[in-house]
Amino acid sequence: MKALASLIFLLLAVFAAMGQEYPDRVDGYKVHKKPIVINSVEKKDAKQDVDLVVNTPTFAGASLTAVKFKFAAALSSDRAVKIEKIRFYDLTVNGIAVKIDEFDRAFDLKANELVTLPEPFLGEISSLGAAKGAWLELTTPKKEWVVKGKAYIFGRFRKFGMTFRRAIPVEFAFSVKNPIPSVLAVKFHPPGLK
Repeated sequence: MKALASLIFLLLAVFAAMGQEYPDRVDGYKVHKKPIVINSVEKKDAKQDVDLVVNTPTFAGASLTAVKFKFAAALSSDRAVKIEKIRFYDLTVNGIAVKIDEFDRAFDLKANELVTLPEPFLGEISSLGAAKGAWLELTTPKKEWVVKGKAYIFGRFRKFGMTFRRAIPVEFAFSVKNPIPSVLAVKFHPPGLK
């Protein structure tokens, strides 16, 4: 009887742990229960608590260890919000890891108004990742690039005259048009074959 009760408790604990993809709190902010899911940059699936619009990245420099870029973004919310920071996790483009610096400059959003962030996001791809991406683009160019990742939007949201600190998770997995002009793919043939 005790073994059966222990087994049931263990199974319930496993199922409860599997259902919690996000922690309850991040950096002292309570995590919003339902994440925002972005599957397209062209169309909006539904009205969200916060909408994030990202512009095309531009080159910002290079070093021996990384290629740097920046991109502007805009946010809107259906209620007045003070955004305190934005943090990206597990961001990949065509399977290549991309690091985005945390945006920690606070700014205010008015209800239902699209506001461009006061500064662009800064990001980088390791030199090895950039070389891999360039090689793949030369050998097997793609018309669309697959962008996947997660982000948290940290802020103070007003509801019913009160302010709540929340971290809103944003999940995205969408395709964007290849920003690199098309070039002829390099075809390699084994030596000695005619």
